Amino acid sequence: MPAQPSAPAPGRTAILTRPAGQNDDLAQALTARGWRTLDLPALRLTPEAGPAPDPADVGLVVFVSGNAVRMFLDKWRASAGPDWTWPAATAAAVVGPASARALREHPAFGDGPRLLQPAPDSLHFDSEALWAILSAAPLPARVLIVRGGRGEQGSGRDWLAGRLRDAGASVTLHRAYRRVPEAWTPALAGRLRELARAAIPTTWLLTSAEGVDAVRGQLAALELLDWWADCRLVATHPRIARHLITVIAEALPARGVPPMLQTCAPRDEDILAAIESVS
Repeated sequence: MPAQPSAPAPGRTAILTRPAGQNDDLAQALTARGWRTLDLPALRLTPEAGPAPDPADVGLVVFVSGNAVRMFLDKWRASAGPDWTWPAATAAAVVGPASARALREHPAFGDGPRLLQPAPDSLHFDSEALWAILSAAPLPARVLIVRGGRGEQGSGRDWLAGRLRDAGASVTLHRAYRRVPEAWTPALAGRLRELARAAIPTTWLLTSAEGVDAVRGQLAALELLDWWADCRLVATHPRIARHLITVIAEALPARGVPPMLQTCAPRDEDILAAIESVS
């Protein structure tokens, strides 16, 4: 008789803070392993108004995330028509496998265009890993970096933009969307208070420094920072992990004990393993 999936145990709750719509597959995988999950986006993404730069005008477009891919290409299809496709002479580059998948699955891009990315078995998916790929071949004269953020131009991959400019490329930064802290509903706030009151073992997934800041702000308003610091935490890059440690130390200076924290690559299978190992 085949083994049946285990029912969620009392506790073993994973809180997934990626933007809305990006937690479903991971939540299903966790549920199959006996976890309860709470979809709690830290940030809300809103597309920028105005036209997007034409990728045909540059030799390379670097997308900082899958969200940048979707919002940039969706805008082009909305303005140029549903038959618009990626210019064949323009290469694309991404930092990680999720962004690569977003490109290949988008009808405007597909399987044909050239795509540069770190190897699937890379230890880290970041600007440094992508630069190792880009710097190994001649660079185009003009590069476009598509990103999100909160400032006038956005944020993300400033280090990479600097390396490209140092190598002689003309770099344009385009903000495709804004990231703003998500407003958690009273019902979600009540769920968090229940977890804290019942001392249920809880693991948080944090995937960006801005997301860490947004979560910290929400939990401070709910007076749940002490509980958060006692939870297990998973960060998808060492820089996010360092920021998380700093944020908790600054918010709770008398605590004196570092959080229980695991770092992993941003692939769902790695996140799943990290959540299970830290809990």
